[in-house]
Formats: sequence, structure tokens, C-alpha cells
Amino acid sequence: MPRRGQYTRDFPPPLPRQEAPARARVGVRQAVSAPGTSGRTLTVSLDPARFSCAKLAAELADEWVELVEDAGYKATSMRHYRQTIESFCEHVDTTVPRPHQATLAGTDPDLHHAVTEWVRQLPSRHEPGSRGPAWHAGRLRTLIGRRSLHAERVVAGHLNGWLEGALGVRRGETNELDEFSRADRKKIVKAAWAARIDAERRIAEGWELVTRGRDPREAGWLEEANLLWAIAHNVLDCTQISTSLPLWRALPPSLQQLVPAGTAATAAKHALVRALVNRLFLNNRDLHAYRVLLMAATGRAPEEVTALSENEIEFAHPA
Repeated sequence: MPRRGQYTRDFPPPLPRQEAPARARVGVRQAVSAPGTSGRTLTVSLDPARFSCAKLAAELADEWVELVEDAGYKATSMRHYRQTIESFCEHVDTTVPRPHQATLAGTDPDLHHAVTEWVRQLPSRHEPGSRGPAWHAGRLRTLIGRRSLHAERVVAGHLNGWLEGALGVRRGETNELDEFSRADRKKIVKAAWAARIDAERRIAEGWELVTRGRDPREAGWLEEANLLWAIAHNVLDCTQISTSLPLWRALPPSLQQLVPAGTAATAAKHALVRALVNRLFLNNRDLHAYRVLLMAATGRAPEEVTALSENEIEFAHPA
């Protein structure tokens, strides 16, 4: 009877373990939307590990997260950019050799060819005349362009030429904002134009009242001009004004009529202060009119103007 280990020389030595192709260790990226009118935010996720080109997907996802934060994009624009990343990474997975090695910082595999081929095929995936192909291509160029602006984030090969050259796809002729007929578009633009005029007239009237107002702590809390003066000169915040106002039933009709009908008495003073602020400054609803007019005038995509804020609006006064 042989003893343990006596015949081990007759067994073949173990084969070396085959290493799996290198794959980027990446985690799920999460972009957080800017607060909406309700104050709520929304988180949209992208998992680079879903793709064979996980490292490339992570690079694009990182730019996407930063772009959403810097530009203050809402959920719709966040999802549009995620769709673009997913579409391009799926193309890389299926057409590029060694997709697990794909990175914007490398030249092998050649991502410039992958980009131009992806762009070339975009029109076949959309209806004739759609602006979708140009929007997708523009989003990808935005993400890669952001990366190229950072010295520590290399963009290699011929991609820089694509960033500076032609997009590679026509913008399309679209069907007037893609969703509306020509007649509907005219109505929308007309309504937006009227809303813009109303907003500017409202604000001009509010600031004219400011010139007639005085400090309400000395001149009284029952004059709209005094309350607007306090807001315009930032001597009192909204909470201080609301708590300093007399009882709702003691306010004059000129102030009560600023509050929407049906507002509960317990919320009436807060609603009044909001209405007073709206007499001096644009609100988010006002900005929709400017966004619609900007898209109609320039042909820009919704996500290109969605971050428009009151800081980007200038009122030009005739000389």
C-alpha cells in the first residue's frame, strides 16, 4: 500500500490560471437634477459595468454627472444625455475590437472611427428630418469636449479634430419642435410672446412702485409700495415681512387682490409675499416663455436652454 504523497510525481503539474481580460472597476454613477418648481430633485443612474467598454462608459458618465451639476439640468435633459452615452457605448461594444480596452485617453482601439461611424448611422435610427441624430451627436461632443478641457483628462488621437470640426450629421428639418404642427407652433410662440410682454410689464410696474415706497417699519405695512421697497432694498427677508404684516382681514383690498382666489387664510400672507416678489423678479413660469422663444428663434434643443435662469435675462430699454 503506497503511502500518501508517494506517487505525486505521476500527476501533471497544475496549469497556470488564465486571467480574465482586464475590466475597469467602476461603480454606478448618479446624476442629481436641479430642483423643480416643487423643490424636489430626481436622481438618474448609469452603470458603466453594463458595457464591455466599461472604462469608456465611466469616463463619459463622469462628465455627464459634472455637466448636470454645473448646468443645473432637469430630469429630462439628464435622461437624454444618459441615452446618448448608452447608445454610443452599445455601438462600441458591438463594433470595436477589444472594447474592454476602449478609453478616450487611448488610440487603440481607435475611438475616432467609432465616433464617426456611430454618427453616420444615427439618421437610420430616426424618422426622416428628425433632429434626434444631431442632438445625440451634439451631446456626445459636449461630453468629450468637457473632458478635453481638463489637462489631467486626456483625449487622445483624432477625436480633437472631430471636436473642432463638423458635427458629421445635419441638424434635420424637424416638424416644428418635433411634436407640434406649424400651426400649433405659431400659437405656442404667440402665447410665449404675450407671456413675455406681460412679465416685463409686471416687473416694470413693480419697480416703478419701489421708487414711491419707503421703509414699512416707519411708513406702515399697508402700502404695496412700502413692501416692495423693503424687498427691493433687501432690508427685510420674506419671513420677516410675512410675520410683520397685520392680520389678513386687516389688510386693504389692494393687497388682498394680489393673492390667488381660494388661498387658505393660514397661507394667505405667505402667498402675498410671493406675489410681491413676483412683482419685481422673474419666476420659473416666466422663464418658460423665454425658453420657447429662444428655441423657436435659434433651433436649439430643449436641453440646451433648460438651464436658462433669470440671471441670463437682460431687459433692453430704448434710448
